[in-house]
Amino acid sequence: MISVLEGGVNDDFYHDDPVAEKSNGKFHNKFLTSLAVVIAAVFFFQSTLASNITLSSGRGIEFGQSVSQTVACSGSTDLTLTPRSSFGNGSGASGAHYLNSITVSNIPNSCYGVDFTIQAFGNSSSTPLALFNSNSTNAVVYDNNGAFSPGVGSSGMAVTSGTGTFTVTFNTPVAQSSTVFKLTIQSGLNTPFKVGDRGPGGGFIYYVSDAGFNCGATFTNTGSPTGGKCKYLEVAPSDWQASEYTHPWATGTNTSGNAIQNISSLADDASEYNNALGVGLGYKNSIAIVSQNGLYNMMTNDYAAGAARAYAGGSQNDWYLPTTAELNLLCQWARGVAPSVTTVCAGGSLNSSTYGASSAGFIGIYYWSSSEIQNNMAWTQNLSGGGQTGVEKYAGSSVRPVRAF
Repeated sequence: MISVLEGGVNDDFYHDDPVAEKSNGKFHNKFLTSLAVVIAAVFFFQSTLASNITLSSGRGIEFGQSVSQTVACSGSTDLTLTPRSSFGNGSGASGAHYLNSITVSNIPNSCYGVDFTIQAFGNSSSTPLALFNSNSTNAVVYDNNGAFSPGVGSSGMAVTSGTGTFTVTFNTPVAQSSTVFKLTIQSGLNTPFKVGDRGPGGGFIYYVSDAGFNCGATFTNTGSPTGGKCKYLEVAPSDWQASEYTHPWATGTNTSGNAIQNISSLADDASEYNNALGVGLGYKNSIAIVSQNGLYNMMTNDYAAGAARAYAGGSQNDWYLPTTAELNLLCQWARGVAPSVTTVCAGGSLNSSTYGASSAGFIGIYYWSSSEIQNNMAWTQNLSGGGQTGVEKYAGSSVRPVRAF
């Protein structure tokens, strides 16, 4: 059952089954999670711009107007969906209007943790239409506690997140308005991420552990991103800063300041943790580094761990500077090499497309880890070749934040 919002008047509707109508003109149907909410035959341009459709009152319904309907997670709350079109007449376009974006609003807190999946269909076929990337039919959006981000398989679309609302915009829309006769939206459990997928923080998933790894459960005195086991490592995108800025590892110079001091509670011997034990440890390390180098310096982004902890991509506040183990896995992903917690990164080519790192934008230079060697030195990794090297803490190296969840 669909209720059309048009200037406050709700006298056009479409339904497949008899339903008792409420006095306010809206119908509230609860669907099982596995069922799609069908938004049918309502989004079409008038005249020659695209197919024209009239409903019971004889008035046409256009793109830019809205419909409302409940889904499984929303209970009795109606979500409002607003599709919009754009005209394509450039290279590769055929001079037609395309379904360009969809806004979903009025999303309640009861939808936290779900995936929303939007599809479009033609007039008679049950096969969903391609929406973007030539053949991508599912626009998946993850509701991460009210912060919305592209879900699995959604590279090629952007998500603008707001309070109780998101807008999906297709980078290269391919569904012409004239072919879209109905949209569906369904809510379901968040789909597990795969390596190369866009993560909830807007970065890239670069490591997946089905068994999970400690990311805070054994470090209860320092806090944890999740309070327990994690399964994923996500790396920030290349535009997390204006460029791959270089930073010292610690504040101070080679003769004074924290650049020549041990970090309390930080493992001095990085080799001990350059294995599976070091995966997930970077969060604890980064908190210890920031505690010694100072919150003010963190906010001014003038040292590596401070810059990483200050980053808040995807409205996430748990970004950190990776350990040697996490940085080594990142190097392997970036170079298209199979992940290994026992082998130092080698081979492949930087920003390889093998595991989805082609748009990650790494530079073939040294990147800081959060692992110390001694008072005045910490470990870096050269993504150009993969080797790990100790560097004085006051020297400048590149930084790329990661997060575990």
